[in-house]
Amino acid sequence: MFKFIHAADLHLDSPLRGLSRYESAPAESIRDACRRAFENLVDLAIEEKVDFVLLAGDLYDGDWKDYSTGIFLSKQMGRLGQHNIQVFAVSGNHDAANRMTKSLDSPSNMTMFSPRKVETVKLDNLGVAIHGRSFPTQHVDENLAADFCPAEKGFFNVGLLHTSLGGREGHAPYAPCSLDDLRSKGYQYWALGHIHKLEIVEKEPHIIFPGCIQGRHIREAGAKGCVLVSVDDGIVAEIEKIPLDVLRWSLCDIDLTDVDEKRKVVERVRQSIEHERAMAEDRPLAMRIRLQGATRIADELAADPYRIEQEIKALGAETAGEDLWIERVENATTGKLDLESTLADDNAMGRLLKEILNITKGTDDIDGLYNKIAELRQKVPAEAFSDSSLVNLDDEQTVPRIIEEAKRMLISRLLSAGGAK
Repeated sequence: MFKFIHAADLHLDSPLRGLSRYESAPAESIRDACRRAFENLVDLAIEEKVDFVLLAGDLYDGDWKDYSTGIFLSKQMGRLGQHNIQVFAVSGNHDAANRMTKSLDSPSNMTMFSPRKVETVKLDNLGVAIHGRSFPTQHVDENLAADFCPAEKGFFNVGLLHTSLGGREGHAPYAPCSLDDLRSKGYQYWALGHIHKLEIVEKEPHIIFPGCIQGRHIREAGAKGCVLVSVDDGIVAEIEKIPLDVLRWSLCDIDLTDVDEKRKVVERVRQSIEHERAMAEDRPLAMRIRLQGATRIADELAADPYRIEQEIKALGAETAGEDLWIERVENATTGKLDLESTLADDNAMGRLLKEILNITKGTDDIDGLYNKIAELRQKVPAEAFSDSSLVNLDDEQTVPRIIEEAKRMLISRLLSAGGAK
């Protein structure tokens, strides 16, 4: 029997663009979170006395600013080496572009597979054959899995690959391949990387994305970590999901259906915060709160979104102090009855509200919209268009969302001013 850890997408020292613009953001805590999560991985490997560790790409986030990232990695590899734990890794789309790594020798207990061809390493004492290939460049659109050799007879065969597989939402289609491509090799385990959410794709053979080890923004919410794999007599006996993250991102939907008083909103938010903190198991939380549902106070909430956001942030500070950062409060509530009764009136207010509701959700039909976005590009920092930005104007979902929020705010203020009940 032997054990190994499968992890991927470490993104050590990933830049956190834009966080410094937000006064309450725990930028320092988030900045070194990937390093601390990797230290947790090393601690786990030593504690569990694993035989080897697999890292399926994107160890880094691109070029280093200096060699400190490489020195940190070497130190952690050294800790594993002291316990005779070997590490096998491939580069992915992010670290394939790292020029500095090419000038450094890998730690003695770490094998980085070639970007030029598939290589096989045999661990005869364990009866294990590990097959892997790194990304040669950042953008790989060829099927790398096709070149993997057939399984070695009499060995437990592992394929180590960074790939989008058949495609996953939110991830670029790098090194695409099919499940049949992987099954055809006859391996017992495929250790994949690139998809930042844990996914056990298949169990015969085992094809697994472990997800990233540390969430870096709200699109990487929930527990993040690795899988601990136990193999007995050539068969996968157990797959254990192990969280490694030191700071957790949480997307918290709060249903305000039928809530008719603001104090009840505050109480539901408090309950949700306490629930999310319990789920995080004492980890600091970075939380986005989304208010939703049909409520009679939707107009009041939408009329002054800044005020309700600040009240909720104050509640978060009171409840959890520095262990909670509320990244954003989104108001998606609706006030159906009030709006419908006003729309039914054939007067100026009713006709105006109908016009606002008929504004397209798309962006192509709004005159002057792209000119306004072009103006914004000249006025705001470039970080506003990065993946980690709170308002990423390059994200195709951002502008339609802003349009809908503006419509709700305008309608709510008109209803409030018009005295709709």
